[in-house]
Parts: sequence; C-alpha cells; structure tokens
Amino acid sequence: MLILIIILLVLLALLPVIMPFFRSSNGVPLWSEQTELQELLAEKQMVYAAIKELEFDYQAGRLSLEDYEQARHSYELSAIALLKQIDGIGTQQAGGDVESRGKPRR
Repeated sequence: MLILIIILLVLLALLPVIMPFFRSSNGVPLWSEQTELQELLAEKQMVYAAIKELEFDYQAGRLSLEDYEQARHSYELSAIALLKQIDGIGTQQAGGDVESRGKPRR
C-alpha cells in the first residue's frame, strides 16, 4: 500500500513536467491535431480517388453527362471543404510556431 502511494505521488509530481510534451502551443493536445489532420488527409485522398473513378466511368460511357456533372460538382465541393479544414489546421499550427518564436525566452 505504501508503494502505491509513493508511485502516485511521484506521478503527480511529474505530471506538470510531462504535460507540455503532449500539448501544442495553443493549449490543444498535439496528438488530437495530428489525428484530425491525418483523418482529413485520408478523406481528401478518398474524394480525389472518387473523382478519378467518376471520370473513368464517364469516359467508359457508364454515366450520362448530367449525372457526371452533378456527382463531380458534389465531390468538388467536398474537396474544397476538406482543403479549407486542412488549411485551417495548418494555419493554427503555423500560427502557434510563429507565436512561440516571437516570445522572448526567459
């Protein structure tokens, strides 16, 4: 029981030292930004692949021009929204880097 209490006290003492390694400069956990960015990039690749497949299906004559244009427009809007989200995350990360560089060190 005493060992368990000692371990807990040591972990509590080390917690303030360890936590900055798991947070970005703006206070959001770094791993959540990276995970979100990876998910958005994967989704972007899926949308791009869908556009390529749609183009192939249209060229092969499997889709009418109207269906092709509607589907392509939908995929393009999805891609635009994804790119804006990806850019927003990149701007947040770059902004945090700029802010941290601009602050004087103590």
